[in-house]
Amino acid sequence: MPEIGTRHSAPQARTHPRLPARSDLDRRRAHLLRLHHELGQLGARARVQRPRNGRWRLKLRQARWTETVLCAGAEDTFAYVTGNGRVLGPTHDVRYVAQVLVWMIEGKHR
Repeated sequence: MPEIGTRHSAPQARTHPRLPARSDLDRRRAHLLRLHHELGQLGARARVQRPRNGRWRLKLRQARWTETVLCAGAEDTFAYVTGNGRVLGPTHDVRYVAQVLVWMIEGKHR
């Protein structure tokens, strides 16, 4: 029986082998929250979600159309990508990406 203070007494944090490191997930979340803020300034309805698999995503809605946006990348180089794999732009061009998304949603609605 293990004594108090041995390796069995304290649980260790586990990470999923296919998920990126915790700091990358935090950066991706921060980038998506910045995009969410810009979309709000343009009057678009958007929601940032964390599904069970741990990957943050932004859902943009208008009428009956939705667009999913993810933040992809590694080693301090991130870009906004749609759920279908279209690259929208780098994360430092947040305002431009937000304008493109609003244009895409309005074009699908017409």
